[in-house]
Amino acid sequence: MKGEIQELLEMLSPSFDWDKHWEKDDAEGIEGLFRKCVKLATSTEGDYHDCGSYKAEDTPRGMYRLFYLLEPEAVDFSSMYRGDLFSFVSADERFLVRVSLFEYELGLYFLAPEELIDKSDAACVPSAWPGADNRIRLTDPVGIDFFEMVKRIVEHEFEVYSVGEFKV
Repeated sequence: MKGEIQELLEMLSPSFDWDKHWEKDDAEGIEGLFRKCVKLATSTEGDYHDCGSYKAEDTPRGMYRLFYLLEPEAVDFSSMYRGDLFSFVSADERFLVRVSLFEYELGLYFLAPEELIDKSDAACVPSAWPGADNRIRLTDPVGIDFFEMVKRIVEHEFEVYSVGEFKV
């Protein structure tokens, strides 16, 4: 999973060389590679603890991107002011992302096993609203990269339908 996350982070960079990438025989697009790194969570139960959050810059586009990439079967809109829509985990199930609405805006809450969370006094200023944390509080570099990948994917523009140039 670490290699796929690193490759995705490179692909999500504005300076990525797409021509060189597509010359490879086994070249894969962002969507396929992202789907290899994540899966929908069937439950948020387990040894997961808050370690950071992110507020999407554009709620409608960010939500559409996540729906497009993850294809959740059911989304709970019963509490649009504050509530979880759905969750997904890393392929190895070590890291969890709660996709939520906070005051009608898209927020991502990052969770990880307690033993991977940086608990030092200067580690982080946690907050109730998404994106107010001063950083991701993790000691695990794969987890840090995983959550960075999620933040970038939410802000990345996708060409969903090539006909009519529908981009989101």
